[in-house]
Amino acid sequence: MNLKYGLLALILLIIILLPLPAVVFAKANTTRDFTFQARAFEYTPSVIVVQQGDRVRLSMTATDVAHGLVLDYYEVELTAHPRQEKPAVVEFVADRPGRYRFHCTLVCGPLHPFMTGELIVEPNYLGLYSFPILLVFTLGTLGVLWWRKEKPAVPGKGWRFELTRFRVVRWFVDQRWFQYALMLPNMFFFVIIMLAAFIGTPVGNANFAIIYVWIVWWAALKLLLIPFGGRSWCSMCPIPAPGEWIDHRAFISKGKEKPLAVARKNWPKALRNLWTQNGTFLAVALFSAIILTRPWATGVVLLAFFVGAILLSYVYGRRIFCRYVCPVSGFIALYSMTAPLEVRVKDPEVCKKHVEKDCVCGNESGYGCPWLEYPGNMKRNAYCGLCTECLKTCPKENVGLNLRPFGTDLFVAQGRGVDEVYNVFIMLTCAIIYSAVYLGSWGVLKDWANIATIGGFLFYGVLFFLANLVVMPGLFYLAVLLGKAWAEKRMPTRQEVFEILEPMRAWLPILSELMRRVLRRPTPATPAPGAPIALAEKPVQRGPAPKQSLPPLKQLFVDYGYALAPLGLIGWIAFTVSFALIDISYAIPLISDPFGWGWNLFGTATVPWLRFIPEWIPYIQTPILLLGLVASIVTAHKIVRQRTDDKVVAMKSVIPVAIFILAITAIFMQLYV
Repeated sequence: MNLKYGLLALILLIIILLPLPAVVFAKANTTRDFTFQARAFEYTPSVIVVQQGDRVRLSMTATDVAHGLVLDYYEVELTAHPRQEKPAVVEFVADRPGRYRFHCTLVCGPLHPFMTGELIVEPNYLGLYSFPILLVFTLGTLGVLWWRKEKPAVPGKGWRFELTRFRVVRWFVDQRWFQYALMLPNMFFFVIIMLAAFIGTPVGNANFAIIYVWIVWWAALKLLLIPFGGRSWCSMCPIPAPGEWIDHRAFISKGKEKPLAVARKNWPKALRNLWTQNGTFLAVALFSAIILTRPWATGVVLLAFFVGAILLSYVYGRRIFCRYVCPVSGFIALYSMTAPLEVRVKDPEVCKKHVEKDCVCGNESGYGCPWLEYPGNMKRNAYCGLCTECLKTCPKENVGLNLRPFGTDLFVAQGRGVDEVYNVFIMLTCAIIYSAVYLGSWGVLKDWANIATIGGFLFYGVLFFLANLVVMPGLFYLAVLLGKAWAEKRMPTRQEVFEILEPMRAWLPILSELMRRVLRRPTPATPAPGAPIALAEKPVQRGPAPKQSLPPLKQLFVDYGYALAPLGLIGWIAFTVSFALIDISYAIPLISDPFGWGWNLFGTATVPWLRFIPEWIPYIQTPILLLGLVASIVTAHKIVRQRTDDKVVAMKSVIPVAIFILAITAIFMQLYV
């Protein structure tokens, strides 16, 4: 009862105090002068603050190449050239409060689309109230969860609507040409992308490969395909297609296939997890400033994916590359569990009695599951590529395509592991890093990521790996530990602590070596063979473990980790909204001139760069982030309620995790509003 009244008092206090900060600000009605110094890829100053009603006079000089400036909403424009006799000047009245970005309008180098600054017109109500709003939503969500009489979520239960009950849907998925009809258009675009990457213009924002991969495809993936279709992109991705055609020696008709045992036995057991995909995603993300802005780099990466998929398909069969190596697949694997689309068996008992297992081994109607899944045991979307082969091969028609509630798979304990939880941390951390580097106004971050200097990039790399592999997991581990200690009124044992930190140990030597090279320190001496190594042994827990009402710390850490998936996906959506509405118009001229050779095939080559409702972007991102905040807290509470029937223990355990989720959401809000 005390906890209930405490939450109610905090909520009322925040609501009462919410309007108070507004009295601090007043209209200044004065003239403010600012002089910008523009260089690739930063404005100095990068942030200017004025009061509503101020007359603002902006002037700008360029130090390296020509730069432009256009201010959202106010439509103020400036252009500056090196050694210009008089700086460009413009005046306007800052009559609308808020936070507005200004962008470079002249191509000044690879990171030109990400050269931004900020004008803050106070009182910036959205930015001012962002944290109180987050706090109210956090406390309100916890309060509703406390008062609501909710039964623990039962994995796999809940409403389902079978799409394949409609004859037309069933007919389509049963056709052998169905998946190839999805792949073929993407294969055509893939060829255009590769040609543009290697023989098109090197200017990133005028190159088909850069714009259609990292803006158009990226936006479609984050805003539509993953949130609503899960792994629907994997069903139409062109990269694994050539390898499968070579392996099957067939295009559409049913061809040969390697036995399941070849892929299952020959692929190393130690790599049958997400760790390889975690590593490949980190590698791509670390060099993203190069890959996302240089056409040749995009081409090299896609070509590496293409060749890797062919080789692994030829050696092992099936989609080994997609299942265990592809970084995009690892990204989708995590967030597909939140999607409302699934492939599931209708009656598990039918699968148990059917000994032939055509869905795994294949038959004359189709191939065995390319993703090495057995539909009869499948409980999650994580490794189902929606290839529809199981629907074709099942002679009992016991497999269906369903709609279900969002986030259903997050409550399925089967298949959870530390590798997937680290995937959660990596995706969430990279969403924050991408937002800071590409949407922020800090030129030094752009220089580090863009490898302006080797030392700066190495320092950035160390910070990048530390944030992904140590800081984010460590802070979340601390939140879980505090919640467990508060709920059970005891601190975890040394054995529990050691087990949860075990996955980090493999990365420590690598991070240590990177830091040593950056700081140019000598390599530490190596102990002689046979010499004792300190701290090499695991601490041994003595005596019986105390009775606990929650799972062991490692299991609780893994369980709670899945609660961050909705917040991570929402973070990527908010990031995508921010740059897609600003830069998506670059795609229009490239329809007519994909290689930047001066063509005008469809009359769109001269369409200018357009920004779509830029002043509304923070107001779009705010409810999106609030949705992620609430969804993650609700998910965390449902997960812990599956592990304990004690309502008070569950709430005490979840509060530190909710504070962690609040803090991460506040970081996103600070970057966006």
